[in-house]
Amino acid sequence: MKRKLMAALLATILVLSLAACSADSGETTQPTTSAAEETTVSETEAPTETEAGPVVETFSAEYEMVGTTSAGLPKNDTFIFEGETTDGIITKLNFDIIRNKGLEGEYSKKDLMGYQMNVSDAEVAATDSGYELVNLGMNGYETEFGQYMITATCPELTDETVFGDLTITNYTGEELTPDQRILIYQYLANEADIELTDETPVSELLAIHGLYQDGEFVEGTSRVSFAGFNGGRSYGEQIDAIVEYILDNNMTLEDVYEMFRTVNQQSTPIEDRDTIAGATIAFVGDFQRMVYLAMYGELFEGVTNSTTADGSTTIEVVTQGFGGEIETHVTFDDATRTITAISVRDAQESDGYGAVLTADGSDYLNTLIESQDDLDAVDTATGATMTATSLQKAVLFAKEYYDANN
Repeated sequence: MKRKLMAALLATILVLSLAACSADSGETTQPTTSAAEETTVSETEAPTETEAGPVVETFSAEYEMVGTTSAGLPKNDTFIFEGETTDGIITKLNFDIIRNKGLEGEYSKKDLMGYQMNVSDAEVAATDSGYELVNLGMNGYETEFGQYMITATCPELTDETVFGDLTITNYTGEELTPDQRILIYQYLANEADIELTDETPVSELLAIHGLYQDGEFVEGTSRVSFAGFNGGRSYGEQIDAIVEYILDNNMTLEDVYEMFRTVNQQSTPIEDRDTIAGATIAFVGDFQRMVYLAMYGELFEGVTNSTTADGSTTIEVVTQGFGGEIETHVTFDDATRTITAISVRDAQESDGYGAVLTADGSDYLNTLIESQDDLDAVDTATGATMTATSLQKAVLFAKEYYDANN
């Protein structure tokens, strides 16, 4: 019987993509020289039950993803998902992502503010004549810019310095227009309920950073987060917002898994996405897999169903892609015992990368059909290695099952 894992999810849950704006996650372009590997630590404590009382269970899982960042640097992220359920409802939850777990330089990604997303950096330096604004930067997303990294400077900073006096450039070196300047820096101004104009004193913006206090500029550097284009803040705040959402909405592990599995908006333009309040993380496959491990102790790959009609047999296979589970249907002609069609019915692969491979009639699916007798000769696709490997595995699973049962 076809595997049906989860109940329907609350229809209102949709989320933004941090991955698309991450400076070092590498999740918008899939790793070409690495693969995801899972290390599981999954425990389920025996239910605690009193007569007519609640059933309390604990869950604990770790999912390790090894790969490279968009800058080509190695990364080792361990997704921690542990807590407690009462009568199936999650009542306690610790969700964290640990970089280099167990190695030198281990740290929680919740402790990082930003990844160049929804953060403002400021630096004020003392000079012989007073103060200099070394930088009042903005990093985030706006429809007009896509991801932006903006710098504002002023060599002579005084109480009379106003926003219009700043030299403001994008990372390309191009100066922003007056309208663009206001559009971007209004996100920071919102943190202090300031309606930004060219006449707004710069000291009011620096006060948000703590670099203007008691009528004096303060030498130093500071980073603050702000509510971005669609509500998201810094990385740690986003993870905490997801935890709060799960607890506030009395979700089960099945609900959370279904959320991570089905509501990924990675291929949806950012301006068209909805959010969990305060969270802008795209639910790529790593989120899905860590919850699956908490539920079942190991990841599933294999045949889920087989149907025969009109001289052909279609085998349904689940494998693990970049964005999570990929459900592939492989159809055999029973007379010739050869594959005649491959289609992907359920996938959340990245737009422009893995999604190109899983699209109906894609060149890659046609290549798998043409090379079904020598799949080792099929190259994995640059930029979508995990997706390509997952599709090859699906065909292998289907061939093995077909040969054993027909």
